[in-house]
Amino acid sequence: MMKRRVQVVCIILAAYIALVLYANRALLSSRFDKAYWQDRYEQSQWRLPLSDRVIGDDGLYLYEGYRLIRGGDPTISNAEMPPLGKYLIGTSIVLFGNGHIYGLIITLLLLLTTYILAKKILKETFLALAAAMLLATDPLITNQYTLTMMDALQALLLVIYLALLARIENGRRHVFYILVSGLTLGLFSGTKLPVLTPLLGIAGIWHLFTQSKKTQDIILFLIGVAAGYLLPYTVYFFQGHTVMDWLKIQKWIVMFYRQGNISPTWGSSITTLLTGYYQNLFSHAWERAAEWSPVWGLLTLATPAAIVAWIKTKKKETLSLLIPSIALIIIGIYAIIPFWTRYLVVILPLLYIAGIATLSRIPSKIFSATVAILAIINMTASLPVLFPSATPSINQFIYNTSHRQFADLYEDLTRDAKNNWSRNEFRSMGLAAMADAEIEHIEITPTAVTPYGYLTSPQYLSAEATFYTRRLGIFTHTITIPFVREDNRWRIPWKWDLLIPGLTANTRLETTVQDAKRGAILGSDKKPLAEDAMGVALWITPQSIDPSRENELLSLIETVFDGRIPKVAIHQRMVGNILPNTPVIIGTIPHPATDPNVVALAAFPGVTLLPAFTRLTYPNHVVDIGTLTNTSYSECCTYLYTTTTYDGVSGTEKIKNNQLKGINGGTLVIKDAEGKIVKTLISVTKKDGENVQP
Repeated sequence: MMKRRVQVVCIILAAYIALVLYANRALLSSRFDKAYWQDRYEQSQWRLPLSDRVIGDDGLYLYEGYRLIRGGDPTISNAEMPPLGKYLIGTSIVLFGNGHIYGLIITLLLLLTTYILAKKILKETFLALAAAMLLATDPLITNQYTLTMMDALQALLLVIYLALLARIENGRRHVFYILVSGLTLGLFSGTKLPVLTPLLGIAGIWHLFTQSKKTQDIILFLIGVAAGYLLPYTVYFFQGHTVMDWLKIQKWIVMFYRQGNISPTWGSSITTLLTGYYQNLFSHAWERAAEWSPVWGLLTLATPAAIVAWIKTKKKETLSLLIPSIALIIIGIYAIIPFWTRYLVVILPLLYIAGIATLSRIPSKIFSATVAILAIINMTASLPVLFPSATPSINQFIYNTSHRQFADLYEDLTRDAKNNWSRNEFRSMGLAAMADAEIEHIEITPTAVTPYGYLTSPQYLSAEATFYTRRLGIFTHTITIPFVREDNRWRIPWKWDLLIPGLTANTRLETTVQDAKRGAILGSDKKPLAEDAMGVALWITPQSIDPSRENELLSLIETVFDGRIPKVAIHQRMVGNILPNTPVIIGTIPHPATDPNVVALAAFPGVTLLPAFTRLTYPNHVVDIGTLTNTSYSECCTYLYTTTTYDGVSGTEKIKNNQLKGINGGTLVIKDAEGKIVKTLISVTKKDGENVQP
């Protein structure tokens, strides 16, 4: 009977892992694209503080792993995260051409070591396999199989550490296991910020003391911990850095987290385990954990029972107490610090071992049925992880399109669509179309939610797409974007006319504008207090600027715009999501072309000044002229004054806005290869604003 149950659990475990491999075949068979990930990192918030091309921790570690394995300094970027896991990700890239294989190997090793530790604690093969099988099917662990993150690695090292401690018993010194257990704890500490290291170190020292009561064993253990923590920095030391340099980095890491200004999410770890709800680390709003399983609540309640059972047991093994105790203390620590659901990965192996230890005390048949029910619950909760709905892909499409991130949008195209363009060609075509149409922002507003199930393909996004142009206002139309399931990933069979009807690889957008003037505000003497006058628009060609004078250029631009655009925003506009060899407009300078600072700008390489209407104001002590702002779309990093998009928001500019406001004339059309108009998107008649007197 026992043998049959072992066989059944082994079959379920093997079948589930096979299902995981099948569901993740797209990621596991992909190739690491170093050019894309370097560009993604260089354009991310880690390099450009105002970037809307946000990179998650998994993408950051993927790129950092590639950089470090090629000999990069582990402290020049992302230094707050110890380098061990990133080196392992980089090794996966070198060996397999795929960083996601790291996640698979680490998670499979976690299952194996959990079985080994469980066998040591629970004694029976079936019980140990049951713990490993339930862990394997847990939705949070299921999410780890392809992730380039540190949580599964941290859990693996914790389980190995406890398994090594379990070998040190009965008064035997086991010098090798003492040293290696310390080394493993040091490596554990070099995986993430070592918040848990003091707890685990104390637990290890207590276990050693109960087994041998020899001070030299504890010293040997601590030497191993220090060696393990230093080991991932070997490359750093070989690069010529000193121990003092290393200590400064450790101080910097502590200060980085102390100055993070992220408030604790009090009790969030407990509510997550029991109910599946946690507080968002930034908004502190309560959200549902997508990877939650109802089994967590049972495990949380069963773990204290394992401690009670240990107290009642005559033959007491310290590890049988340490495992549930460590799990509960870690839950308590997570309850008073900033917390994400994925932090629970490190304690799930302990919870499953403690839970099985408690449940195994019920009658055998009931226990087997209970394990089967828990496995079914876990697998059911894991299905949305293995076979996600189209919703995340739809949301990603909306984000990428709204921010014109065509290089990232390319990631979600079908194989057939990718055969039509390389990534650079696709990105260049998208950005060129946006530049030709002077489109500064896109707003995608879903109008219908597809009613189909997870597996139905294709699914469709119906939405209103509103395009905000620089000088001609907006145009809106309805779009329908198909999403097809390809290798268990939702992909878009892309055609450019899905975004703008009539736009193809053989057509182009063309903008013509007759600039209108906003009316002047006149004083009692009929002289202008504010007026539109011919000035200049500043354009920068990024690849033509002199890097040695870039900071000087940024400071001067900030000055000529009267601080309306800070240097960090100007830099974002110059280098963020642009075609380097194409001029980028920064804004219309609110000063005459004869202004000395404007004249000085013209001397910089890469700078182009083109005629454009600008709003000039003249000081007076009688009339509150007021201010103007872009009311069409939000400007992060530009000052693109034009009467069509700017309105008065205070003073006379606001009070008399209807009379003052002008409308640029012109057209935005799609033309074919022969220059014939295929479609007119905008057609506006020019209208100058009226002069007013307060």
